[in-house]
Amino acid sequence: MMAPPNRGARKVARILIVDDDELNRELLDAYLDGAGHELDHAVSGEAALAQAATSPPDLVLLDVMMPGIDGFTTATRLKAMFPDVFLPIVLVTALGDRASRVRGLAAGADEFLTKPLDRDELLVRIGNLLALRAHEHELARRSVDLLELSRFKDDMLATLVHDLRSLATVILGAVDFVSRSPELDADSREVLDDCRQASGRMMRMVANILDLSRAEEGRLSPRPAEASLHELVRIAVAPRRQLFERRGIFLDLAEGDLWAEVDRDLLVRALENLFDNAARYAPVGGRVHAGVTSSGHEAVIRIGNNGAPIPEAARDRIFEKYVQVAGASGALRTHNVGLGLYFCRLAIEAHGGRVWIEGTDELPVVFALALPMTRGGRRGRTTSMPAQSPPGGEP
Repeated sequence: MMAPPNRGARKVARILIVDDDELNRELLDAYLDGAGHELDHAVSGEAALAQAATSPPDLVLLDVMMPGIDGFTTATRLKAMFPDVFLPIVLVTALGDRASRVRGLAAGADEFLTKPLDRDELLVRIGNLLALRAHEHELARRSVDLLELSRFKDDMLATLVHDLRSLATVILGAVDFVSRSPELDADSREVLDDCRQASGRMMRMVANILDLSRAEEGRLSPRPAEASLHELVRIAVAPRRQLFERRGIFLDLAEGDLWAEVDRDLLVRALENLFDNAARYAPVGGRVHAGVTSSGHEAVIRIGNNGAPIPEAARDRIFEKYVQVAGASGALRTHNVGLGLYFCRLAIEAHGGRVWIEGTDELPVVFALALPMTRGGRRGRTTSMPAQSPPGGEP
């Protein structure tokens, strides 16, 4: 693989003229005289390949009928020499039939000019191809700049995530240390518990940010292992039980279980986001219900609450980044989901699953996650909760 030539600030192009007829070469020289281009010459296809290897051209004017390898073969080999750059090739030939033109284009030629040449047409076509080549080089340069910027962003993001995790760990350690004091009253313990909940949520948000960056670039690769979905639901909700109790929210976990090949950490964090959302929007004294059911070959986790319903028109948008959705009544109270539900969607899609929102009279807001179930996924008894069938899934 050969690198593109570095011309520095030179504005003219290096043009390789390939023709076994000296008069034809001189005619092309005369046509191009005054344009300021650097002209190289070759009398055969073999000589053209050797010339291009030592002095890479910016454009090639190539005769077809030559001794040795013909122009079609030469064009194909020239293109193969520069696979990562656009090398314009103009076939200049007396062959004007359709079959020859098609063969030339198939060989990699970008233009096909028939002799005798029209000077103005030749110059216009050369100018267009060189402009296209310059544009391609500029796009390649910008692509390199964007790649370097992306790497810088990834490095800074990784550093930020590491530092924030360290700070959150210190905060959680301090909260746990103070919480062990026997002299704390109930109000102080409640405040410390709030600090613990907020710090834990910050830790999850930091982890989500890093995974979101990977997912958006196609680099989020789950490490699946067979796991009990009911167990993961319980793990995700466990740290929030005290919060639910303080707000008088009734937590209802359905019985039954299903198994799936999942990345335990990713799925638990996705479920934590849904439980955080339910705790935020379920009314005081309200209800949060979670359960695992089957639908065809999918396991469906549903987490619902009896808060204000999400309008039908907003249900697809709510899984996008930084979306704020007004309640069904149009009131100022919004479903400010930030990155949590966006992360949830990407994490489930990385498992080959789907997410959506549904609702019932008892639970107006139900978040549903469908995951491919393992062959032995049905273990034990399952209990369904009142909800709709997955969109596009089996009833």
